[in-house]
Amino acid sequence: MTSDQALAELRPKMFALAYRITGSPSDAEDIVQDAFLRLHRTEPDEAVRSLKAYLTTITARLSLNRLRDRRARRETYWGEWLPEPLMTEDEPVRAEDVSFALLVVLERLSPLERVVFVLRNAFDFSFEDIAPMVDRDVVTCRKIFSRARTRVLEERPRFSVDRERHRALMRSFVEAARGADMAQLVTLLDDQVELHGDGGGKAPATKKPVFGSMAVAQFVIALTRTLPQDAVFEEIELNGLPALTVAKADGHLIVAVMLEIDGERIRSVFAVANPDKLKVITRGRSG
Repeated sequence: MTSDQALAELRPKMFALAYRITGSPSDAEDIVQDAFLRLHRTEPDEAVRSLKAYLTTITARLSLNRLRDRRARRETYWGEWLPEPLMTEDEPVRAEDVSFALLVVLERLSPLERVVFVLRNAFDFSFEDIAPMVDRDVVTCRKIFSRARTRVLEERPRFSVDRERHRALMRSFVEAARGADMAQLVTLLDDQVELHGDGGGKAPATKKPVFGSMAVAQFVIALTRTLPQDAVFEEIELNGLPALTVAKADGHLIVAVMLEIDGERIRSVFAVANPDKLKVITRGRSG
């Protein structure tokens, strides 16, 4: 395999790593571009023994820096901060690898915990490999991973995903919301359902999570009524699962909606309306 072929194969892997760490396709694209530029700028006598190890280290460190920089922005962010959805229609992925619900849980970890957890759990790197990537010793990395894994296992979804059932529930959810059918919507929702919205102060969204089937149903119906009469509802694949986008007649994206289900009912509703976080979907739809 030539060097160019190796780099071509590594690029999507580095993007996958950066996205899992940052929860942002746009950040991941920037990070991977920067990582490859740094590789190309290395002097010939600085021969990189392993392209994968070098690029993984640079990508992980750049992603960690991006997370730390983002923390300051989150302190002044309006409402909840959700990850950016990732279009996966053209690149088959396992839903559990890029699950939106899992990314939401990862957002609650510290930047260092998130990097170590992703490197170990999603990419199966040894602690001996991870330690120099994050400038920590092996023992510390083990402790960081153990702490992060405990928290993720406490909060992450544990449901096997049936795509057809997921799609059917999503369609029933949309039908009930558009028809303002409160009774039907409540039956689709788990009693302890959570709704999380991210408008970033730039689009209508709840500032805090909404809990409980009745409260969530009322909120969803009320928000649906504010949509334009000619709004276009479209099924799309985001983060490895069927999802929903709502757009104006001119194609302007209003919101992306992702559901977490337990096989029978809807456990969580995630609605991303911040236009800055919908740019990747907009580009993908127009491209």
